[in-house]
Amino acid sequence: MKKFLIAAVLALVGATGAQAADLGPVYRKAAPIVAPFTWTGSYIGGYVGGASAAEDGSTSNPVTATGGFFNFNPVNTGYGLGSSFIGGYTSGYNYQFAPNWVIGYEGEIGYVKINGSGVQNPPGVSNGLNDTNGITRIGDWYSVYTARLGYAWDRSLIYVKGGAAVVRVEAGISDRTGVPQLDTIQHKWKIGYAVGGGWEYAFDPKWSLKAEYLYLGIESDYATSGNLRPAGPQFFTTTRVPGIHTGKIGLNYRFDWFSLLR
Repeated sequence: MKKFLIAAVLALVGATGAQAADLGPVYRKAAPIVAPFTWTGSYIGGYVGGASAAEDGSTSNPVTATGGFFNFNPVNTGYGLGSSFIGGYTSGYNYQFAPNWVIGYEGEIGYVKINGSGVQNPPGVSNGLNDTNGITRIGDWYSVYTARLGYAWDRSLIYVKGGAAVVRVEAGISDRTGVPQLDTIQHKWKIGYAVGGGWEYAFDPKWSLKAEYLYLGIESDYATSGNLRPAGPQFFTTTRVPGIHTGKIGLNYRFDWFSLLR
């Protein structure tokens, strides 16, 4: 009986093996290939943050071409400039190479509004009716065009950037009460430099967050002029416009132009 059971088991095993051999080799589905993360590609995004002037503003006393002074304190005193909210739009392109370095271009267009003024009357004169004010306004709009160089650890990127900044500036003095009146305030777009750096992290293959510091180097002496009213000579003033510190956080979305065209 024991020999019979052993023989039956061996026969069953042999039959099962033969059936398996008839079925041929067993195929298993290969694991999907996951492409490594890359920073290469175009992106768009937005940001919010804050800005402040690097130093106080100051405006010189109005003087004519022949050296005549207006009703103004001959001592050039400074005045504080406030801080500002900033926010705007970003676009750019990254290229990753060798294998952790990233180069690219980035532009931004944003809002900023930093302003301040100071009463600068002759000594002992401040009645609120004939006050002469030195004024500086930076904003409301600015733009920046920079190159970027970064080093990536997979989805984390640290970078530096530098390029050009274009900022709208108004400056001069205003004395519009009483007679005579004088206003030398003028506006122009100041071209300076931009330099800074930051950290960016890709929490998704398409989306990333960044934190960035950027200095807008627009510091310069800004000369303006205006005529005494109702009739009088032309007066000139010089305002020292400071540079701007900015800090921001942003959200970027990466995409491939070629895939969009297909």
